[in-house]
Amino acid sequence: MPFFCLLTIKTCYLVKVRDTWFRLIIILLPFFICLNINQALVPPLTGKKTAHCFISLACIVLVCEGSRLIIYHSYRWSKVNRHVSRRLLYCCITGFTYTTAVLLLSTLAHHAINVGKIVLHVEINMHVYINEKELIFNAFSYSLWNAIIHFGFLLGAYELLYRYAYLRNTEKEKERLERDKLRAELNQLKGIINPHFLFNNLNSLSSLIADNPVQAEAFLDELTKVFRYLLRNNETELTTLAHEMQFIQSYYQLLQTRYGSGIQLHTDIDPQHEAMLLPPLTLQLLIENAAKHNQLNKNNPLYIQLVSVAGNKLMVRNTVCKKDGRIESTGIGLQNINARYKMLKQPGLIVEQNEKHFDVILSLVQV
Repeated sequence: MPFFCLLTIKTCYLVKVRDTWFRLIIILLPFFICLNINQALVPPLTGKKTAHCFISLACIVLVCEGSRLIIYHSYRWSKVNRHVSRRLLYCCITGFTYTTAVLLLSTLAHHAINVGKIVLHVEINMHVYINEKELIFNAFSYSLWNAIIHFGFLLGAYELLYRYAYLRNTEKEKERLERDKLRAELNQLKGIINPHFLFNNLNSLSSLIADNPVQAEAFLDELTKVFRYLLRNNETELTTLAHEMQFIQSYYQLLQTRYGSGIQLHTDIDPQHEAMLLPPLTLQLLIENAAKHNQLNKNNPLYIQLVSVAGNKLMVRNTVCKKDGRIESTGIGLQNINARYKMLKQPGLIVEQNEKHFDVILSLVQV
């Protein structure tokens, strides 16, 4: 594939590599070395020195950037991309050929500036001795030897950078898919919970309208506050504990209207925790879960406690007095809360249960 074609290839699906810092280093560092070799930093600055510096800079940029394109775009060569060894072979052949050509032109240009004319046959003394014999390179062998060194270094460096970027991209993609999965599961759970909540409260309101219109009006007022909070916060990831507690007070009024003294709510919240965050509707799901599975009557009321505990946590405790008859637990409420905490990369629920109490310990997120 011609090098010009490589420049026009779209890279929309290639992994994006953040290698700007590396590109600057491998261009600027050799250039400053060339400035020192050409004595461009020592006055006076002549036209010959300027020409040498310009050719050196052009050669460095072409070698570094051209090699980078060859290495990165080798990943999309359809015939060799599936075989790593074959891809590297094609990459090396293309890279060595390209780099040798650039270095050869640069060597001939430097020599032409020194002697004042273009000479194709150039001998270069590297001051290398083998068995007391000094090695003399022609322009091609000198360029080929340097191409092997320079492109080999760039190949190793850019392969490492690309692999690192690929692994990071794969991990981010995995996390994104996991979040999408959790979000889909959460939306499914929301679709199950909200109609259930609405049905229970509308059923209670219907009974109150006929028996006690005044209490029905108060119930409707609290129900309006509850649904206003639901509409505002059901799509948000976090809310403050203080806002959640205000909502819980309205929700508790609905439960008291339905069950009277059969349910009692006690709170002991550390003021320092009120500004901390948690997923909205978390406490409502736990309280509703407790009311669903336990008896609620004035002779044996359901006691629910919301208590701050050490380590920036909140405990929701309810007494255990199972309803007569078997009520199947779907675990939807706890699944919903766990899914929300996973999406936020926070520790999930801690559930503790004995014959007297059912405890759920939640983590509070610091602002």
